Amino acid sequence: MINSILRFIKALNWRKILLIFAMVFAGFVILVFIFRGPVVRALIKNKVAGFNQSYNADLQIGDFSFSGISGALIKDVSLKPINGDTLLKVHSVYARVNFWKLLLFKVSLTDLELINANINLVKKDSINNYEFLLKHDNDEQLAELNQSESDYARETNRLLNAVFYLIPSNLQIVNFGIVSNTDNHIISMQLPELFVKEHRFKSGIIMQEQGKTNLMMLEGVIEPADKIAEFKLYSADTSKVRVPFIGYKWNWVFAFDTAQFSFEGNHISDGKNIINGSSAISGLIINNPRVSTSDVLLNNASFKYQFNVGSDFFELDSSSVVIFNKLIFNPYIQFRPKPNRQITVKLHKPKFPAQDLFESLPKGLFFNLEGIKTSGELSYDFEFFVDIDNPDSVILESDLKRYNFRIESYGNTDLRKMSSDFQYTAYEKGEAVRSFMVGSENPNFRTLDQISPFLRNAALMAEDGGFFWHRGFIPDAIKASVTKNIKAKRFARGGSTISQQLVKNVFLNRNKTIARKLEEALIVWLIENNGLTSKDRMFEVYLNVIEWGPMIYGANEAARFYFNKDASKLTLAEALFMANLIPHPKWFRFSFDENGKLKPHFENYFNFVSNRMLKREMITQEDIDNLKPEIELKGIAKTLILRTDSIPSDSLELVY
Repeated sequence: MINSILRFIKALNWRKILLIFAMVFAGFVILVFIFRGPVVRALIKNKVAGFNQSYNADLQIGDFSFSGISGALIKDVSLKPINGDTLLKVHSVYARVNFWKLLLFKVSLTDLELINANINLVKKDSINNYEFLLKHDNDEQLAELNQSESDYARETNRLLNAVFYLIPSNLQIVNFGIVSNTDNHIISMQLPELFVKEHRFKSGIIMQEQGKTNLMMLEGVIEPADKIAEFKLYSADTSKVRVPFIGYKWNWVFAFDTAQFSFEGNHISDGKNIINGSSAISGLIINNPRVSTSDVLLNNASFKYQFNVGSDFFELDSSSVVIFNKLIFNPYIQFRPKPNRQITVKLHKPKFPAQDLFESLPKGLFFNLEGIKTSGELSYDFEFFVDIDNPDSVILESDLKRYNFRIESYGNTDLRKMSSDFQYTAYEKGEAVRSFMVGSENPNFRTLDQISPFLRNAALMAEDGGFFWHRGFIPDAIKASVTKNIKAKRFARGGSTISQQLVKNVFLNRNKTIARKLEEALIVWLIENNGLTSKDRMFEVYLNVIEWGPMIYGANEAARFYFNKDASKLTLAEALFMANLIPHPKWFRFSFDENGKLKPHFENYFNFVSNRMLKREMITQEDIDNLKPEIELKGIAKTLILRTDSIPSDSLELVY
């Protein structure tokens, strides 16, 4: 039999073989075309049943039919979890694929039409109608397997190709809506119609949140063949575009005039997937209590990026350009997830006009510096590296250099005010609670030489032993703080110097915001590097304004409150006790046991700080030999001691 077939094939020439193959293939195509309806309907029915069983869902498809050679029409689609609210309803979806590519078993959409589609997201307490789609037995294990074995460059390129391959050349969407109901907080987005013709589109969007309407316009370009996508979103009237939901959920306000984003294609080079694009935003307003106590305004910001995705890393290339008002810089960021999680950040900003920095600061973020005028130039270098799995690997370097830099005039606040008598205002949770003069008018004010050297030196060694030689910051202390915070997986330790604490107290309110920390750092740099206030005067102000107990401010008030004596008369033990209170002044009541004696952990603190003082020759060996972790309260504080062992947990952690 086989020999007969072989003799038959040899008798045929290549033209006959080709003709037979074409006839067989044509017959196969005709059979598929004839029976495609029943076959596809059976396949869809089977897939729907499998989906419903796997996800405990109720997916229904009302009707399916073919249109032409390569078109398909689906009608009356609905999806909901069993015993849950309807998640999706679609009147009709029409799709047409490229016939010739389909013959090669590749699906490439040429047309897509979506009519009357509505997504309804409902969440009541802990129950919602969409989480069922996110649950799948082996998803987590599969994700871990992919992360450990995949080549990120290859996978990213494959994903981008798949996404752009599925984007249709012609797209028509009519009456598409999304409604989100989260515990009766209702947000809706309505897209009346969107048409993509010759790769371009433009459409209005109606956004409503709790009855308030925001009209927007969306326009752009999509060119799947070249993997190019451009989007522009802006307000359709005089109002700003407001991002919904985040105000309700996280107390954020995020609004803007225009936002743009572009993806300009990708290519593989030297084993890296190189992705290019840009983004820009104008008229930005941000408001969040953790960022600032007032609106933060940013006129213009843009970002032209090049992302490199390697086999085991993600990288923002240093050729990327960030424009922030008048500032232009080129950041470099790399994240390496495997084999260890590593983060690298570098920034080099060569000489630039100093005034560009201050004119680029977002309004509302740096109140004290608004309106400041400077001359000269600045440069900035920053480098950060950490292996998260080895926190001791932290590298941190930050250097803002000045060249003929001068402050020509001050803005909202004269940063020299500490050099002479001034009025100080104390804050509690952002609210002013007390004001007093820092100077001779105040009977409790004490100059440095009127404060016990024991207290001066104990506070110095406990809080910032390098105060008189650093310029506001101690890089090693900041580095140590970053290391400790990574190990603790939370913000467990700060790295503030006396200069930073002083600026926080004198120039800023006590709200713990990102804005306050940024403004604090810049004011410290200006004061320390331009000699606006001498070190002696800064330390003197510090000891006269810091809180040392409930509504107790300054060394002399504290000495009276605890020991009923002047700040000049404090003993070494009393000074060490007061130095210990500086980080947590209101916790003094928890420092004593039921017998009114200092708790045992004070002995370690006394020994540590006093030995640091001895090494600096601030005290003698005889002082240490006579030192005991004992004090006797004689002031008003004696009547306020709590006879309890209930101590805040962090008070037992001594940070030296």
